[in-house]
Amino acid sequence: MRSIGFAALFALLAVVGAKADPRDDALSAMLRCSGIADRAQRLACYDSASARAPGALNNGAPSPAPVMASAVPPPAPAIAPRRKRGSSFMDKLFGGGGPKRAPQTTVAQFGSESIANGGTHAFPIAMDGDRIDQISARVVSYQFNQGYVVVSLDNGQVWQQTADGNPLGRLSRPALAYSAVISRGGAGSYDMKLNDVARTLPVRRIQ
Repeated sequence: MRSIGFAALFALLAVVGAKADPRDDALSAMLRCSGIADRAQRLACYDSASARAPGALNNGAPSPAPVMASAVPPPAPAIAPRRKRGSSFMDKLFGGGGPKRAPQTTVAQFGSESIANGGTHAFPIAMDGDRIDQISARVVSYQFNQGYVVVSLDNGQVWQQTADGNPLGRLSRPALAYSAVISRGGAGSYDMKLNDVARTLPVRRIQ
Protein backbone atom coordinates (compact mmCIF):
# COMPACT_ATOMS: atom_id res chain seq x y z
CA MET A 1 0.00 0.00 0.00
CA ARG A 2 2.94 2.30 0.56
CA SER A 3 3.85 1.98 -3.07
CA ILE A 4 0.29 3.07 -3.99
CA GLY A 5 0.57 6.05 -1.66
CA PHE A 6 3.89 7.16 -3.15
CA ALA A 7 2.55 6.74 -6.68
CA ALA A 8 -0.44 8.96 -5.87
CA LEU A 9 1.88 11.50 -4.27
CA PHE A 10 4.16 11.65 -7.31
CA ALA A 11 1.18 11.93 -9.67
CA LEU A 12 -0.16 14.88 -7.68
CA LEU A 13 3.29 16.51 -7.72
CA ALA A 14 3.48 16.16 -11.48
CA VAL A 15 0.11 17.82 -11.94
CA VAL A 16 0.27 20.77 -9.58
CA GLY A 17 3.99 21.46 -9.10
CA ALA A 18 5.27 23.01 -5.91
CA LYS A 19 4.58 26.73 -6.17
CA ALA A 20 1.66 27.88 -4.04
CA ASP A 21 1.40 27.38 -0.24
CA PRO A 22 -2.03 25.64 -0.24
CA ARG A 23 -0.68 22.96 -2.51
CA ASP A 24 2.45 22.57 -0.40
CA ASP A 25 0.30 21.93 2.65
CA ALA A 26 -1.73 19.28 0.87
CA LEU A 27 1.40 17.52 -0.37
CA SER A 28 2.97 17.59 3.06
CA ALA A 29 -0.12 15.95 4.51
CA MET A 30 0.10 13.19 1.89
CA LEU A 31 3.76 12.68 2.71
CA ARG A 32 2.99 12.34 6.40
CA CYS A 33 0.36 9.72 5.61
CA SER A 34 2.91 7.60 3.79
CA GLY A 35 4.94 7.24 6.98
CA ILE A 36 2.09 5.72 9.03
CA ALA A 37 2.62 1.99 9.57
CA ASP A 38 -0.93 1.08 10.56
CA ARG A 39 -2.93 0.33 7.44
CA ALA A 40 -6.27 1.64 8.69
CA GLN A 41 -4.77 4.84 10.06
CA ARG A 42 -2.78 5.37 6.86
CA LEU A 43 -5.89 4.99 4.69
CA ALA A 44 -7.82 7.36 6.95
CA CYS A 45 -4.97 9.86 6.65
CA TYR A 46 -4.96 9.56 2.86
CA ASP A 47 -8.74 10.05 2.76
CA SER A 48 -8.44 13.22 4.84
CA ALA A 49 -5.53 14.60 2.78
CA SER A 50 -7.15 13.77 -0.55
CA ALA A 51 -10.34 15.61 0.50
CA ARG A 52 -8.24 18.79 0.91
CA ALA A 53 -6.43 18.42 -2.39
CA PRO A 54 -9.14 19.81 -4.78
CA GLY A 55 -9.49 23.02 -2.75
CA ALA A 56 -5.73 23.44 -2.67
CA LEU A 57 -5.51 22.97 -6.40
CA ASN A 58 -8.30 25.50 -7.09
CA ASN A 59 -6.84 28.10 -4.72
CA GLY A 60 -3.37 27.80 -6.14
CA ALA A 61 -4.20 27.56 -9.82
CA PRO A 62 -3.58 30.78 -11.74
CA SER A 63 -6.62 32.48 -13.25
CA PRO A 64 -6.92 32.01 -16.99
CA ALA A 65 -5.85 35.02 -18.97
CA PRO A 66 -8.85 37.04 -20.15
CA VAL A 67 -9.62 36.72 -23.80
CA MET A 68 -9.01 40.12 -25.28
CA ALA A 69 -11.28 41.42 -27.99
CA SER A 70 -9.60 41.85 -31.28
CA ALA A 71 -8.25 45.37 -31.76
CA VAL A 72 -9.08 45.17 -35.45
CA PRO A 73 -12.63 46.51 -36.04
CA PRO A 74 -14.98 44.35 -38.06
CA PRO A 75 -15.25 45.27 -41.71
CA ALA A 76 -17.87 47.88 -42.45
CA PRO A 77 -20.95 46.57 -44.25
CA ALA A 78 -20.83 47.08 -47.95
CA ILE A 79 -23.04 49.96 -49.11
CA ALA A 80 -24.44 49.68 -52.56
CA PRO A 81 -23.74 52.79 -54.64
CA ARG A 82 -26.72 55.00 -55.10
CA ARG A 83 -28.39 54.12 -58.31
CA LYS A 84 -28.59 56.94 -60.81
CA ARG A 85 -31.65 57.49 -62.89
CA GLY A 86 -31.18 56.51 -66.47
CA SER A 87 -30.71 59.22 -69.04
CA SER A 88 -33.81 57.95 -70.85
CA PHE A 89 -35.93 58.93 -67.84
CA MET A 90 -34.42 62.42 -67.72
CA ASP A 91 -34.75 62.82 -71.46
CA LYS A 92 -38.41 61.90 -71.28
CA LEU A 93 -39.04 64.23 -68.38
CA PHE A 94 -37.02 67.25 -69.51
CA GLY A 95 -35.56 66.43 -72.90
CA GLY A 96 -31.90 65.88 -73.74
CA GLY A 97 -29.47 67.82 -71.57
CA GLY A 98 -31.76 68.34 -68.57
CA PRO A 99 -33.85 71.33 -67.49
CA LYS A 100 -31.78 74.20 -68.85
CA ARG A 101 -33.62 77.35 -69.85
CA ALA A 102 -33.91 80.99 -68.93
CA PRO A 103 -36.70 82.13 -66.59
CA GLN A 104 -39.95 82.87 -68.39
CA THR A 105 -41.39 86.26 -67.45
CA THR A 106 -43.30 87.29 -70.61
CA VAL A 107 -45.69 85.73 -73.13
CA ALA A 108 -42.98 85.92 -75.76
CA GLN A 109 -40.62 83.80 -73.61
CA PHE A 110 -43.20 81.16 -72.68
CA GLY A 111 -42.15 77.83 -74.20
CA SER A 112 -39.46 79.45 -76.33
CA GLU A 113 -36.73 77.01 -75.20
CA SER A 114 -37.90 74.40 -77.73
CA ILE A 115 -37.69 76.70 -80.77
CA ALA A 116 -33.95 76.14 -81.25
CA ASN A 117 -34.30 72.35 -81.34
CA GLY A 118 -37.36 72.32 -83.59
CA GLY A 119 -39.69 71.11 -80.88
CA THR A 120 -37.82 67.91 -80.06
CA HIS A 121 -37.78 68.68 -76.32
CA ALA A 122 -38.90 71.34 -73.87
CA PHE A 123 -38.59 72.16 -70.17
CA PRO A 124 -42.09 73.12 -68.99
CA ILE A 125 -41.67 72.46 -65.26
CA ALA A 126 -41.70 75.70 -63.27
CA MET A 127 -38.30 77.05 -62.25
CA ASP A 128 -37.08 79.85 -60.02
CA GLY A 129 -37.66 83.19 -61.69
CA ASP A 130 -40.70 82.14 -63.77
CA ARG A 131 -43.52 84.69 -63.63
CA ILE A 132 -45.90 83.17 -66.14
CA ASP A 133 -47.49 79.71 -66.09
CA GLN A 134 -49.89 79.81 -69.02
CA ILE A 135 -50.95 81.85 -72.02
CA SER A 136 -54.14 82.15 -74.03
CA ALA A 137 -54.57 83.26 -77.64
CA ARG A 138 -56.77 82.92 -80.70
CA VAL A 139 -55.97 80.33 -83.34
CA VAL A 140 -55.42 81.95 -86.76
CA SER A 141 -54.57 78.77 -88.67
CA TYR A 142 -53.89 75.09 -88.22
CA GLN A 143 -52.59 72.17 -90.21
CA PHE A 144 -51.85 68.50 -89.62
CA ASN A 145 -48.56 66.63 -89.88
CA GLN A 146 -49.22 62.87 -89.97
CA GLY A 147 -52.35 63.46 -87.94
CA TYR A 148 -50.68 65.70 -85.32
CA VAL A 149 -52.04 69.24 -85.24
CA VAL A 150 -49.88 72.36 -85.62
CA VAL A 151 -51.54 75.63 -84.61
CA SER A 152 -50.54 79.23 -85.29
CA LEU A 153 -51.70 81.82 -82.75
CA ASP A 154 -52.52 85.48 -83.11
CA ASN A 155 -49.49 86.35 -80.91
CA GLY A 156 -47.16 84.97 -83.61
CA GLN A 157 -46.35 81.71 -81.83
CA VAL A 158 -46.60 78.27 -83.46
CA TRP A 159 -47.15 75.15 -81.38
CA GLN A 160 -47.17 71.54 -82.55
CA GLN A 161 -48.71 68.46 -80.98
CA THR A 162 -46.06 65.98 -79.83
CA ALA A 163 -45.99 62.27 -80.60
CA ASP A 164 -46.39 61.45 -76.88
CA GLY A 165 -50.13 60.94 -77.37
CA ASN A 166 -52.50 59.90 -80.11
CA PRO A 167 -52.73 62.24 -83.11
CA LEU A 168 -55.73 64.56 -83.03
CA GLY A 169 -56.51 63.68 -86.65
CA ARG A 170 -58.94 66.50 -87.53
CA LEU A 171 -60.76 69.64 -86.40
CA SER A 172 -64.32 70.23 -87.50
CA ARG A 173 -64.39 74.03 -87.38
CA PRO A 174 -62.39 76.79 -89.09
CA ALA A 175 -59.30 78.08 -87.32
CA LEU A 176 -60.78 81.40 -86.15
CA ALA A 177 -63.46 79.50 -84.23
CA TYR A 178 -60.83 78.15 -81.84
CA SER A 179 -58.95 79.66 -78.94
CA ALA A 180 -56.06 77.97 -77.17
CA VAL A 181 -54.92 77.91 -73.55
CA ILE A 182 -51.38 76.58 -73.14
CA SER A 183 -50.03 75.76 -69.67
CA ARG A 184 -47.11 73.95 -68.09
CA GLY A 185 -47.02 70.17 -68.44
CA GLY A 186 -44.92 67.68 -66.52
CA ALA A 187 -43.24 65.32 -68.99
CA GLY A 188 -41.25 67.43 -71.43
CA SER A 189 -44.31 68.98 -73.11
CA TYR A 190 -46.72 71.83 -72.48
CA ASP A 191 -50.48 71.24 -72.34
CA MET A 192 -52.78 72.83 -74.89
CA LYS A 193 -56.54 72.99 -74.50
CA LEU A 194 -58.64 74.02 -77.50
CA ASN A 195 -62.24 75.03 -76.98
CA ASP A 196 -64.72 72.42 -78.22
CA VAL A 197 -61.99 69.73 -78.09
CA ALA A 198 -62.32 67.33 -75.17
CA ARG A 199 -58.71 66.23 -75.11
CA THR A 200 -55.74 68.07 -73.64
CA LEU A 201 -52.93 67.96 -76.19
CA PRO A 202 -49.21 67.76 -75.37
CA VAL A 203 -47.43 70.44 -77.41
CA ARG A 204 -44.09 72.16 -77.88
CA ARG A 205 -43.39 75.52 -79.40
CA ILE A 206 -41.58 75.62 -82.74
CA GLN A 207 -41.84 79.37 -83.49
